[in-house]
Amino acid sequence: MAEVQEEEQPTTIEEEYDLWLSNVPMMYDFVSETRLTWPSLTVQWLPTELKPREVNGIQLQRQELLIGTLTADDEPNYLKIAAIDLPESVVSSSSPPQGESDEKNHHNSKIKITKKFKHDFEVTRARFMPQSPNIFATLNGKGTISVFDRNSPEKDAAAISSYSYHKENGYGLAFNSNVSGQLLSCSDDSTVALWDISSSSDSSNKSPLQTFTNHTDIVNDCKWHEFKQTVFGTVSEDKTLLIHDTKSKSPVSELKVSSAFNTLAFSKHSHNLLAAAGTDSNVYIYDMRNISKPLHSMSGHEDSVTSLEFSPHQDGLITSSASDRRVIMWDLFNIGAEQQQDDAYDGVPELFMMHGGHKSPVNEFSYNLNVPWLMCSVEEDNVLQIWKPASKIVHPPKPPADLDVRTLE
Repeated sequence: MAEVQEEEQPTTIEEEYDLWLSNVPMMYDFVSETRLTWPSLTVQWLPTELKPREVNGIQLQRQELLIGTLTADDEPNYLKIAAIDLPESVVSSSSPPQGESDEKNHHNSKIKITKKFKHDFEVTRARFMPQSPNIFATLNGKGTISVFDRNSPEKDAAAISSYSYHKENGYGLAFNSNVSGQLLSCSDDSTVALWDISSSSDSSNKSPLQTFTNHTDIVNDCKWHEFKQTVFGTVSEDKTLLIHDTKSKSPVSELKVSSAFNTLAFSKHSHNLLAAAGTDSNVYIYDMRNISKPLHSMSGHEDSVTSLEFSPHQDGLITSSASDRRVIMWDLFNIGAEQQQDDAYDGVPELFMMHGGHKSPVNEFSYNLNVPWLMCSVEEDNVLQIWKPASKIVHPPKPPADLDVRTLE
């Protein structure tokens, strides 16, 4: 009688996590995991000045994060500043000393909450003002914007202003890096608002400078152009990507797509490079001079993309997070590169690295502005991870110039 072969069972989430954990020493210079009391829908590194200090004979550098809460059962919500003390080898560009990586750099540092501010409803987004990093803006589950001053001595009085226009929840919030105090917000009510939070901060319910009602459905995200101070982009459930100019009431460019985009990002190195991603799990790259069709699309995620950002440090590097529990780094300079057959099984050539340490959908991630390659990401199941890819991945060793290729055969 023929033996019946059992079907191979799919890998469970716990098994995937255990496999990732076993590969951490090879793939990362640093990993930290902290279980939060409540989930955070948002995370952003703060531009904390690097100041070395010695603790128990170890040189450490403190970095800070901005997170929020999504509570239940009438528990109060908070905007929180979290801190982590990093080993000097993680902050520097050098690799950890041989044999020290496992012992000192993996899973030994958890974040600590150093300050928190009471917040009305859940914090859907939190951002610091680039020109005044001690000023924070948040968006809540009712569409209200609150502005906080971290230097306020009274934590209950830290909210220095609130701004009401949106009628529903929102997830898009972006400061203009070129104009101090200018803030964009978008909402499920299909509107986009432009605010000036630098003027008349003593007023409690101010009106926006401008409103944009070009979308017909939920506006999922809004981002400023990195070089043009009046230009920004929006994506919506109405399956359009719009490029706006504050000097015009009508969009300057419009792209209609078959699947809605959840998020978009402008390059911090190229004036014309734009990316967008959403429900079909692909990441699309566009030239702003003609957005009618993408320059390239990148496949690697298996579920809806939730967040997208270009690297502030490396030209051509873009990162995405998704509901598939993954954060993927992409290297645009590797598009079209030749691959060995074994490498092709791991993904397209531009897939630089896949972070697989989360067990639930990833809400958001952030690049550290001070330390290249240092990332943080938060998931639905209350977990925040801080991680830095291994130096040997980021800067692979080059073969000697006089290497005889025949020795590799």
